[in-house]
Amino acid sequence: MEFKTKKNQNASVDLKLTFDKNDLEKAFEKTYKEKQKDLKIPGFRPGKAPIEMVKRHLGDSVANDAINLLLLETVSELSGKLEHKIVRFPKFTVEDYVPEKSLVATAVYDTDPEVSLGKYKKIKIKLPEVQVTDEDITEELQFVRKQLARKLLREPSEGAENGDIVDMEFEVKEDGQEPKNAKNGSSDYKLGEANNLPGFDDNLYGIKTGETKNFSYTYPSDYPREDLAGKKMEFAMTLKAIYKEVLPELDDDLASEYDGSSSLQVLKDKVKTDLQKNYTEAVKNKKMEEIYKELVADSKFVFPESYLTEESEHVYQNMMQDVLGRGQARIPKEQIPSIEKYAEMVGKPLEEVMGSFKTIAENRLKGYFSRQKLASTENIVLTDEDFDREISTLASRYGMPDADFKKELEKGKLLETYRDNFLAKKIDDTLFQLVEKKYNEKMSIRQLKEFLSNKETGEVWQ
Repeated sequence: MEFKTKKNQNASVDLKLTFDKNDLEKAFEKTYKEKQKDLKIPGFRPGKAPIEMVKRHLGDSVANDAINLLLLETVSELSGKLEHKIVRFPKFTVEDYVPEKSLVATAVYDTDPEVSLGKYKKIKIKLPEVQVTDEDITEELQFVRKQLARKLLREPSEGAENGDIVDMEFEVKEDGQEPKNAKNGSSDYKLGEANNLPGFDDNLYGIKTGETKNFSYTYPSDYPREDLAGKKMEFAMTLKAIYKEVLPELDDDLASEYDGSSSLQVLKDKVKTDLQKNYTEAVKNKKMEEIYKELVADSKFVFPESYLTEESEHVYQNMMQDVLGRGQARIPKEQIPSIEKYAEMVGKPLEEVMGSFKTIAENRLKGYFSRQKLASTENIVLTDEDFDREISTLASRYGMPDADFKKELEKGKLLETYRDNFLAKKIDDTLFQLVEKKYNEKMSIRQLKEFLSNKETGEVWQ
């Protein structure tokens, strides 16, 4: 067998295979023996006919099977010899076939994407310097106090106030309709919380234990439940119990109860260290998107068309899973409309819709392969020691022994996923160290929360 290759400009390779008489004889011989196992010939039990009789009986009818076997084995044999590796089995075309003499087959196969990284060490970024203030520490300690808060039952004569925790029973019906369900109940509902329905709690303030109050409430037009959005509902609300939240004193006893700290000052020092570490990491993670955008913009990529097609389909499928499954139930693939049907649904040309998904797919591929190229260029690998250290960190966070945590990952077939994630983190950490950084201003934790909430657009590096 002889082979010839020619590299193309689109990350594909022309492959030409030439086989002689000997190659064909071996392939046909293997095919005849495989067919012999199940072949029924009069006078012989299935699979027991002599091989020569099998050859005479089948003749050249096995040519397609023999040629396919020959091509399959040849591609497998060539996998380690080709300069540009085959990333998926190609579709061959038989250019010339002379039975028992020769065969010429050609194919165009996809190879690895080509990535030429830009000057990533010249990337310059500005980022804030984390400055933990006394106010930040005090605010964090307030969360600690709330975690350790106790509930004190209010007297029957006291009405519900903002910040109270209530157990309630209620009946709800649409305006002018009869109630459809029995009475509902809710416990540990905290009045005045930011994520409560806007304006709803105003109807509960002042109600005393055992009292019932009737009121109407109109749900916001953008309420997630479509059956309630914008509708006016009638409530009959009874507070079964009202608790005043009592926060512990900010003292050494609180520190000891919270995490065993020997004093309040020790707890404050821990809080400061954790805030510094966590928000420094958060700033770095936010800036990584900016870094990768610059890296991608300064790099060159050549992808096989099949990569873009597959990733575009992946992007579309994930989007439809989120839309149809509402981020919860997994929708069977056959229930997801085709991209052609989706284009009709949104009233846009198919080319425009496919182009938008292809753009997202291309950005994702650029981010992924720039990261892989960087790992190769900088010789970044995840050692067994790195992996065990990361596993140990996660295990301690969940309060589990390392071995037990690893077993849980093995059970869920997640070890390789975590290994990939750890490697990606190591690559990102290395890149962050390599770029030029300038700390342009100091920010408190309160300021950083606002800074971090301003999300970048685009999907480049995830």
